[in-house]
Amino acid sequence: MYEIYQNTLTIPARALYEDLDVMSKPNYDKQCRIGRINRVRMGKGLDNHALVEFDSIPERFRVQIVKKLGYPPKMTEKNLLLTHYKDDYEAIDFFASFMLDDYRSLDPEKQDEYVINAQMLNAVDYFIKDTVSFIKGRNGRRNLTDIWKDAAQSVEDVQEQIGHTLPKSVRRLKEKLEDYKKDGYGVLVSENFGNKKAASVKTDEQEAVLRQLLRDHRNFDNEQIAMVYNVLAAKLNYKSMTAATIGNYRKKWNLLIYAGAKGEKSFDNNLAMQVKRKPPSAPLLFWTVDGWDAELLYQDNGTFHNRLTIVVVLDPVIKYPIGYAIGEVESADLIQAAIRNAIQHTEELFGAKHYVHQVQSDNYAKKKMTSIYEMMSTHFTPAKVGNAKSKVIEPFFKYFNTNYCQFAPNWSGQGVKSKKQPNDEYLNKIRHSFPDKAGCWTQLERLIEMDREKMKDQYLEAYQNMPKEAKKVMTQKDYLLNFGQTTGYTNKFSHAGIIATIEGEKLAFDCFDLKFRMHTHLDWTIKYDKGNLKEVIAYNEETNLSFMLEQKHIQPMALYDRQDGDSEQLQRVFDFKKETREKIIESVVDDTRITQQLFIRNPELDNTLAKLLLVDSKGQHKDQRNAKRLEPAQKVLKKQEAKEEKKAESDWNQQQEDYLKGKININKYLDND
Repeated sequence: MYEIYQNTLTIPARALYEDLDVMSKPNYDKQCRIGRINRVRMGKGLDNHALVEFDSIPERFRVQIVKKLGYPPKMTEKNLLLTHYKDDYEAIDFFASFMLDDYRSLDPEKQDEYVINAQMLNAVDYFIKDTVSFIKGRNGRRNLTDIWKDAAQSVEDVQEQIGHTLPKSVRRLKEKLEDYKKDGYGVLVSENFGNKKAASVKTDEQEAVLRQLLRDHRNFDNEQIAMVYNVLAAKLNYKSMTAATIGNYRKKWNLLIYAGAKGEKSFDNNLAMQVKRKPPSAPLLFWTVDGWDAELLYQDNGTFHNRLTIVVVLDPVIKYPIGYAIGEVESADLIQAAIRNAIQHTEELFGAKHYVHQVQSDNYAKKKMTSIYEMMSTHFTPAKVGNAKSKVIEPFFKYFNTNYCQFAPNWSGQGVKSKKQPNDEYLNKIRHSFPDKAGCWTQLERLIEMDREKMKDQYLEAYQNMPKEAKKVMTQKDYLLNFGQTTGYTNKFSHAGIIATIEGEKLAFDCFDLKFRMHTHLDWTIKYDKGNLKEVIAYNEETNLSFMLEQKHIQPMALYDRQDGDSEQLQRVFDFKKETREKIIESVVDDTRITQQLFIRNPELDNTLAKLLLVDSKGQHKDQRNAKRLEPAQKVLKKQEAKEEKKAESDWNQQQEDYLKGKININKYLDND
């Protein structure tokens, strides 16, 4: 009933109050609670029982135990070995994370076995060193061979108690310890485990050669690799391999060889860890842009396999197609048209054009489009080249193809690699019913608008719920400057403003900004939105100047033809002309004052032609009183011009009235009854 536990003489706790009946259970619990009895092992776990240190039991109880069980056993070499048997937490961690050649973990039972063996070898090593040191310290002459015999015997004696699987012979135990001290915990894993002994590839060199062949960019098949490898194996005394064995290693090392055989992009998309993202919390926080060859066929000049390209700007908050543009091929211009449509659509939905916080695109036309992306957003984040999974718009095209395009009779399928394809024979029979390019264009527009309409209310509600500070409105000037279409040529200013031909129509534009008229000598590029020609922008690239222009209001010649707003627009022109004249007069006054001061400060210029010409054009240049006389004169001049202007307008109105009176039969407007 006595037990040696971790080099400590113990007795089962239950024996004290049940088998031997030397004390009661409450008394035992009290002795443990106050610390008189040392419980060295708790009774937790399956088939486990509590053990108490024999020497910690009060003497009156030990006497009774000895009477019933006899004297406890004396400490032997077996017990001395156990004094060095300690928990090795590094060994526990090592075997818990150890991977076999096929990347499997060790079974829990094997982990326990190898940990116990490691702890036992540690104990043997300490036992040998301590014994040798003890003998030398006392000038003893005991042979080392005898010490190893005692150690091996002790290892065998504790095998049942500890549960190790170490060899029993002195020679093999000594070799095991030497290998363990040299190579560490790994030598304890059996070669038979996981068929390691029967493996065709055993050395690092063999593994390296085989992996290099498997990851070669030419993608040799298993038969080709076996042929090459076996030539090498014959010269180096390696074990030859079959194609089937090569195939097993190909699966085993897939992670290590995939990038070499398939490429880095394919590795990133298929084996590398992916980032999982959630949709934006509100509209206008994130847009993604991409193009797709729509799976709708159209006929053109006797061909029936033609397809259009659609570039879509998607807001992933609810996968809403905020913008799109259709064309024959993807291009920078088509992408820009899709973005233009997206910004226009924000105005249709929310009453004003909006910026977006972040935009993502692939790297197509990146050089030309980067400035546009950066202008329309706070952050431009291009997707990594070849990483289609980072673009949420890719699944949208699949959704759009399945839920809309597939229902059209001219549907062409789901891509070359997909197994879901239409009946080619039937498509060939109905090819003459395919729409032409314009019809297919209209077909795509209708399908996109259907998808928009389905989600429009939800998108508007999401916009209403988004924070105010997240809404960034775009001015019409910024919109036209960056997304406006151009006529393809420049225009000069004329007395009638700027006359530009837009969409085949001649239109006149002018600007109520005096600064514009100070640059009438420049050539202007007109940028416009064909959906709203009331306003355009004039831009000069050389000076980087830009001005908003309004389409000129057309005034009727006849008073009879006047409509609401005509008088207000006429007054705007008169007010602007007055402002212009005042600006010019102000400039004349300032320049005259400055010039006169110049000649006053420099009397040596009195008899020069410059003074004769500059000081007073009316010949009044004898003294500096001209400067004082000039100010009231200018006031009189302004009043006179205003009077003449008013008289001219009154005369014109009177002439029109007299003309109408002579031409209009007022009786037809009177009641003849």
